[in-house]
Amino acid sequence: MVRCSMGFFVAVVWIVAIADEVVNVLKTFGFIFGLSDAIIGLTVFAVGDSLADFIANVSVAAFAPVMGFSACFGGPMLNILLGVGVSGTAVIRSAGGLPFEVDFSATLLVSTVGLLALLLATLVCIPLNDYHLTRRWGVFLVVSYIIIMVINIAVEVKR
Repeated sequence: MVRCSMGFFVAVVWIVAIADEVVNVLKTFGFIFGLSDAIIGLTVFAVGDSLADFIANVSVAAFAPVMGFSACFGGPMLNILLGVGVSGTAVIRSAGGLPFEVDFSATLLVSTVGLLALLLATLVCIPLNDYHLTRRWGVFLVVSYIIIMVINIAVEVKR
């Protein structure tokens, strides 16, 4: 049991070290190309973070559609609530209990408004359609994501 625990601990240390280096490299690219941390997070980090979830959700949805659909909402909810909660607590604790100010840029505003609008539209439209997800709705969501990302990039370039 001690070996297993030690192996797990070493794996976590390696993951943290590699993730730290990836963040530093991407921040350097952002500095070189004049991109903000927000746009790097919304594009590169988001794709890297969500790709495994996307593949897993599609695989699960092939066998259990309700479970796959639920996982599409449960995964991001876990990331947002625990990710912001745990990391925010750690940052505030390291700052001596002082509140942490988030730089809420225009790209984050566009993403937040877009996400909330799409979630509300899904919350309203899916029950009105007798809880049937159509190909048209899926295409609408994908096109909406592309539009939001194009707007984010346009706002970033304009900056």
